Amino acid sequence: MVCLLAALAWYGKLLQRGLTLVLREQIAAVNAQVVGQLAEFIQEWDIADLSPGSDDRARLQELVETLQLPNKGYLCVLDSRSGDLVSHPALRREAAEAAITTEVEQIRQKFGRIPRNETVGGWFTLADGTHHITIRSVPGANVLLVVDQLEAGVWASVDYVTTPLWSFGVFVTVVLVLLGTIFSMGIIHRYENTLEDINAHLEKTVAQRSRALVNTRDAVIFGLAKLADSRDADTGEHLDRVHEYIVILAERLSKVYSDIDVDYIERLKLASSLHDIGKVGIRDEILLKPGKLTREERQIMQTHGIIGARCLAAIQERLGDDDFLDMACEIAAAHHERWDGLGYPYGLRGEEIPLSARIVSVADVYDALTTHRVYRTALSHEEALKLIVSGSGTQFDPTVVDAFRACQDDIKNVAERFANVAQRADDDHVVVGTIA
Repeated sequence: MVCLLAALAWYGKLLQRGLTLVLREQIAAVNAQVVGQLAEFIQEWDIADLSPGSDDRARLQELVETLQLPNKGYLCVLDSRSGDLVSHPALRREAAEAAITTEVEQIRQKFGRIPRNETVGGWFTLADGTHHITIRSVPGANVLLVVDQLEAGVWASVDYVTTPLWSFGVFVTVVLVLLGTIFSMGIIHRYENTLEDINAHLEKTVAQRSRALVNTRDAVIFGLAKLADSRDADTGEHLDRVHEYIVILAERLSKVYSDIDVDYIERLKLASSLHDIGKVGIRDEILLKPGKLTREERQIMQTHGIIGARCLAAIQERLGDDDFLDMACEIAAAHHERWDGLGYPYGLRGEEIPLSARIVSVADVYDALTTHRVYRTALSHEEALKLIVSGSGTQFDPTVVDAFRACQDDIKNVAERFANVAQRADDDHVVVGTIA
């Protein structure tokens, strides 16, 4: 709107200047025509006596008072022989003739001697401003006709013409701006609605694809973890059970740690799947040995945490920063650390051990205690609970152990459910074997 108003102002000035030039030229032409016609008209009067009080002088005075010229112009008459003022529209209204006489003298000085039967004129600067003056002699009458128009009157005429145009232009501009604004707002609103629909569709599509990618990623990760876990014949459904123990513990611990929220628990559940991924780097004769390990073999076995952490760190180096891989690395490296600092591989102590690893440690040990191994039978829930509680403050984080005790019934239910599933599978196997 500002641009339109500026353009309109510029156009108004241009129009005003053009009209002024046209009017100035028109005034010169009209003045010349007026004095020419008046000269012919007065010539027929046979002017002979220009003395004060004469009839001829009175007739000329009446003429100049009656004549109406545009743009505040006027006609006056001079004696061509003496240059004296004969008649002037304001002659009778002025108390003194000093002002009129001064103006007439300025005019006479500008033009000097006027040739007979010729019309001369132009724009001149006098004491009160710029004037357009046209002079014509009247043959046989010894008088000069002078038509004087002040430039200020021309400007007033221009303003009279341009002011309505300016007002109308402003009105039209405002109307056009309002209509343009309304039209533009309609287009913008429609565009925004369309854009919102497109964005909503894109967001929905991206969300669907993101969920699909996350589901695929989780499935691949869990599948790889299960593949690595399957090398240990004694572990069975170890990862599935540990997942459920971890979720129960983490939900309980969320009342203590503000960092544990829904996203944290989901990330912990998946990242815990990779806690023993380093076992793929352990030789079969050590990993699958049915009896107890020697000191050297145990030292080799204990490197699986470092192997797993390095493997995941290599993946993270390719992918960049990722909260899931950060947690997976810390769990793989530290789930065998002890609260008292006697664990492996780094001997971390207390809260130096990541919280995620401290949670996985309790869940992992509980599952190991309550499942069958070739070198020992499974312990009951109560026996395993007793061992875990006895390890509070030495092997395990006391806060995690307290949470374990508080939700032990839920954990026991999970363990029994998996045990019942395994028993039914064994019974089915026996029946099938008998029939065979």
